[in-house]
Amino acid sequence: MIRARDIEVKWHPIGKACMWIFLAYGAAFLLLALLNGIPGFKPVAQNSPWLPKYIGDSVAFAISMVLIWRVSQGRFREFGFVLKGRELKLRLSVVLGVVLALIGILLDYLPKVTAGNPETGPGYPLTVANVLGMMSFQWIFVGIFEEPLVRGLVQTHLVSKLKGSVTIFKWDFHIGTVITAILFGVGHFGPHIFFGGSWLSLVPHLVIATLTGLCLGYIYQETGSLAGPVLMHNVYDGLVTTLGWFY
Repeated sequence: MIRARDIEVKWHPIGKACMWIFLAYGAAFLLLALLNGIPGFKPVAQNSPWLPKYIGDSVAFAISMVLIWRVSQGRFREFGFVLKGRELKLRLSVVLGVVLALIGILLDYLPKVTAGNPETGPGYPLTVANVLGMMSFQWIFVGIFEEPLVRGLVQTHLVSKLKGSVTIFKWDFHIGTVITAILFGVGHFGPHIFFGGSWLSLVPHLVIATLTGLCLGYIYQETGSLAGPVLMHNVYDGLVTTLGWFY
């Protein structure tokens, strides 16, 4: 079912990838921490949680683009910024996004239901501004903000520096794709807690994040384009947020 072949892991490329992630999201969290120290910002952020999401991810995205520009020396096409001349697997990306979102909803909310602790609301007022802000972020911008760093920079780097693959059922994953998925999953620990996620749902959240990262990485590995991963990421986060409101 799972078979590894000819794997050669070098820790220096992995360490560099971790440093890039830390730089981008460390700066984002530092800015949000500083903003939370400003009187009046924290209540606004709690009542409009899409605002810190936009701020944090915008900072991480800006740093990501600078890093990609420096590493690629301006050759953005080699880091996933390409749409033409290849099969983008957009339909598969949508299907995977929907399936993973349904699994994510189940893993996130089943522990709360079985513990007899169902949620009574999203934790913030569903005003027009909040609905539009959250929907635009989750359905449009989250993939655009996050995928260039994780798939575009980190996965491209690890795939070029590491050797070997892991076969899961009939699908072959480059070891760089697998390690990127693990980093993506573990990286959701901070945001989950920072944005009010419960400790009860932490482990299921990290599991589905890693699984989603593996699927995102596979699409990028097979297409060399960020289009599919961005689309899948948006579908996943958009559905999870929307279905969570219904719950």
